[in-house]
Amino acid sequence: MDAELFPLAEDSAVSVLSGLGSYTLVASEPPWSSLAPLVRPPARLITPGNMELSALGSLLADEPDTDVVVGLGGGLALDTAKYIAWKTGKRLVQILSVVSVDAGFTDAIGARVDGKVTYVGSVVPEVVILDIDLVRSAPARLNRAGIGDVLSCHTGLFDWQLAASRGEGVPWDEKYAAPCRELLRDLAEYASEIRIVTRDAVRWLVSAYRRIGGLSRAAGHSRFEEGSEHFLAYAYEHLNGGQQVHGELVSMCSVAVATLQRNDPETVRRIVTESGTRANPTDLGIEKDAFIGSVTGLAEYVRSARLDFSIAQVAVLSREVVHEMWESVTTLPRRGS
Repeated sequence: MDAELFPLAEDSAVSVLSGLGSYTLVASEPPWSSLAPLVRPPARLITPGNMELSALGSLLADEPDTDVVVGLGGGLALDTAKYIAWKTGKRLVQILSVVSVDAGFTDAIGARVDGKVTYVGSVVPEVVILDIDLVRSAPARLNRAGIGDVLSCHTGLFDWQLAASRGEGVPWDEKYAAPCRELLRDLAEYASEIRIVTRDAVRWLVSAYRRIGGLSRAAGHSRFEEGSEHFLAYAYEHLNGGQQVHGELVSMCSVAVATLQRNDPETVRRIVTESGTRANPTDLGIEKDAFIGSVTGLAEYVRSARLDFSIAQVAVLSREVVHEMWESVTTLPRRGS
């Protein structure tokens, strides 16, 4: 029902790129400069950046007559490649160089419209390539951040159940919830390996993304993985500009939202701590006023962005509650750069 929707293979990026014909490459830097001398040059090279839908659309004007679109990197590269493949109908190959986000295993494209997250399109890659050596050569903090899009199931499941109990959105379905609870249990067990980015930890994170992506594709939604923790992350980036490492920001927001939900925040804090993930707002450059503004503006952001029903619509955000949320994240271990 799930993982088979996203074919996965372990291989080297150099081997895969060398075996392609004419291809369009969307590549992050690093690692592209270290790989470029070793492979056949792409017909077109795109450096990902602006995810505004209008900016993505402008990339189509210069698209050559290539056989395949390749994404190489993290979320920006993979989502940009998905957009071009979706719009052109070309084959899509995704090569992971870091496991900080689940974009390689989602069929929708995470774009922006006026700075607000919106999901467009639907495209499934021909294959996702896991180059473990390449992934493990990335800064460890980026791979540790990979917990974010699994940890979010903790708060996402709560929001989905809350919404379903009020007749909002898609009904609750245990066959999609149960695998996510299992992944959360496994995440707690793998946290210490994720800290040191072992080969098994990388494989597990990718398998978790693959399973969640397949479940989302089969269910037609991702309520079990994306809730108010993602919405708070989106609200923060919209209100304050800039762009955080997605998994770090979502991890921080998962701690904050679990505190708001009264939903076992200590388990979330423990996983963040044991995995070594940077989630203390001081490390992320997030100031108290910006955090509080994002929390108090969350309900309006959810309404204006037409996001799913969640705790954001019903929570009473007293000064005491907001202070408790701030304290829950500022007492996480400091991780530095």
